[in-house]
Amino acid sequence: MDIDDWLNAYGSPVAAKELTYTVATSLVSFVERYASHLTEIIEGRQGKGYELVVLDFQTGKPQKSVHPIKRIERIGISFTSDTGMPVVFMMRADFPDTEHQLLTPEDVPRAICIDDRPWAEARLTWTPAELIERILSWFRRAGHGELHDAHQPLDPVFIGSSLSFIISRDILHRASEYDLVGLHSTDQKQILRVRPAQTGERPTANIEPICFFAYSIPPENMQRLQFAPDTLGSLSSMLMTRGIDLFEDLRTCFSEWLLQAEDVPWRVLSRFAVIVEMPIIAPDGSPQEGTDLRAFITDQPVGEIAVALGVACRDQRSGEGSRTGYLKTVLQESEDTETLHAIKAQSAEIHYEFDRQLATKLSGRSNIDERKAVMVGAGAIGSHVAECLTREGRFSWTVIDDDRLLPHNIARHTGRDSDVIKSKASLVAAQIENTIHEAKQVACDIAANVMAAVDSREEIDRALDSADIIIDATASVLAARYLSDYSAIARRASVFFNPSGKSAVLLSEPACRSVTLRDLEAQYLGLVARDDQLEGHLSVGNGQYAYTGACRAITNLIPESRVMALSGLVSGALGRAVDQDEGAIGIWSMSENGAVAVAESRPEFVKRFKAEEWVISIDQGLIERIHGLRAEHLPLETGGVLLGVVDIPAKSIHLVNAAPPPTDSKSSATGFIRGTHGVQEYLDDVSERTRGQVRYIGEWHSHPPGSGSAPSRTDIEQMDWLAALFEMDTLPALMLIAGEHDISIVLANTNAAPVC
Repeated sequence: MDIDDWLNAYGSPVAAKELTYTVATSLVSFVERYASHLTEIIEGRQGKGYELVVLDFQTGKPQKSVHPIKRIERIGISFTSDTGMPVVFMMRADFPDTEHQLLTPEDVPRAICIDDRPWAEARLTWTPAELIERILSWFRRAGHGELHDAHQPLDPVFIGSSLSFIISRDILHRASEYDLVGLHSTDQKQILRVRPAQTGERPTANIEPICFFAYSIPPENMQRLQFAPDTLGSLSSMLMTRGIDLFEDLRTCFSEWLLQAEDVPWRVLSRFAVIVEMPIIAPDGSPQEGTDLRAFITDQPVGEIAVALGVACRDQRSGEGSRTGYLKTVLQESEDTETLHAIKAQSAEIHYEFDRQLATKLSGRSNIDERKAVMVGAGAIGSHVAECLTREGRFSWTVIDDDRLLPHNIARHTGRDSDVIKSKASLVAAQIENTIHEAKQVACDIAANVMAAVDSREEIDRALDSADIIIDATASVLAARYLSDYSAIARRASVFFNPSGKSAVLLSEPACRSVTLRDLEAQYLGLVARDDQLEGHLSVGNGQYAYTGACRAITNLIPESRVMALSGLVSGALGRAVDQDEGAIGIWSMSENGAVAVAESRPEFVKRFKAEEWVISIDQGLIERIHGLRAEHLPLETGGVLLGVVDIPAKSIHLVNAAPPPTDSKSSATGFIRGTHGVQEYLDDVSERTRGQVRYIGEWHSHPPGSGSAPSRTDIEQMDWLAALFEMDTLPALMLIAGEHDISIVLANTNAAPVC
């Protein structure tokens, strides 16, 4: 391009002191008073709505500059008004292509990007000194190759448009398969959502008559875009160098539209836009992360473009003629190159619909997560967790819940007043569907009780059997255990609030399921029982609300602000947990002032024993603690009470903790008699901490050095005493014996056998 021609087109030359915009005159004054050693004022220019200050600027170029920048560069700083963003043009036709330049039309000089802040924000602190410093900083970084940002978004000051398109990634990549239209609201006509036209659809007040052609340029055909096309001709030239013959494609398409014009006249009468998706390329030709998505909208209807392309002519007939005013030519005529290069192609912003790919990227992740997740429970925590993880682009969802939204639920559910009495499962599934824009379904619902459903049993089983992840959000011990035991390959996780609503809990199985939700429940309760920081964790809050007056129709008083915060924390932890093979136990507790305390525990490997119909489970951590208590008292024997979680219908016992010996116990090298001092108080404390879920289940003791864990005659006699004690609870008596290297478990006078 010719810089002098551009300057003359910009406006008339004037002395710099004759400029009138305050921002321009303040820059001139600053340069004369404080920056004459750095830059020299050459002239001013005044145009219609523009003023330009032309300067010779000392760049501070290093001896070996990465880019061919001169020691002194002539620049032009353009001001559109006192409130407009200043733009820095390079007054050299062969100024090098670098990162961090604005995209300008071919007949406009290159412009450097010195500030990535929105002008409305930048102008709050803008001064001439800052402007000069930013320009100098840009030159210094360019000289040293430190202009790292190779991304070049369109700048609305130059070639932007008030018009924006929102389009689905799927539609963009399959645009040739659709007739596309743009929809807008009656009060916002500058933002259009692009979708396929419906059969027989006609323009309305909310359907903009714009037709689209969309291209996705493959990386191997992509060259760096250095200048922005501003006419249909220059757009065609740009695409031609990238392997796309725009005019030939338009001739073929417009010819078909002209033949269908009587049925669909608005296509021919509408304006026309081209959407181009291009890989971002750095000045050295290397590909960068991301894509550049642009739209170019013409100022002429399709019919006029078709005439210029030689495939249509204007209907000159009098009386009743074509409904569009254009007729398809019998023989294709030569194209009108001058007209095609005169048809403006204004840039418009393009936004992808919020699809899974965009959600994944914006959440800071790189891998698309389309795993099938079944969430059982769509209440307070379930609805919020689904909301969080959906917005991160995670999972294809099935939501199961038989409950309906009641007015009091709105206090901490993502549902609204208009959703009252609707199925919670359908509400949450609909919210997921309305959040992620995907061509295929991303959520479905089953309004049923996961354990008791009859009519939906087959549908529920099919969902659970095909799932990759099953999330229990029921806050029900029964449901969590049912899901833990369900015979599917899916990994399980559980999320819930504690009774006071001050904590959120995550239990996540390892990928191999060597530790189940039942095991994690026991380990979590053991942590609550042992950790003094979790004292009161399972206590009920200070207040409750009876929403119908019935004795069981009560709910705790928990503010939505806390529900949202804790749900966000547990959602993030759940996402991280299912992205790795290890399991997780996490408790996030929030104080009244918003401080969060985190208690985490690594799930322990579980060893299982079987005696008759009962299965006894003990985790490796508890085994090590028992061996540690044994080692503390050697060479004497020691022991204490055992605590655990019992599920009588399931014939399951999970050992949770082993208490140290009471102070009044009697120990010797060949025997141990457990005392009673403080035992009942300890059992009561654990029961209170765990809301009765952890109870006394038997006794443990150690054998002396060099001994195994097989029960002795004395042990068998003691089992008779235990059996009589537990007979009142119709439970089998349990004894754990710790030997030199192993443990054994005796249940109801039966040696429990290890389960492989």
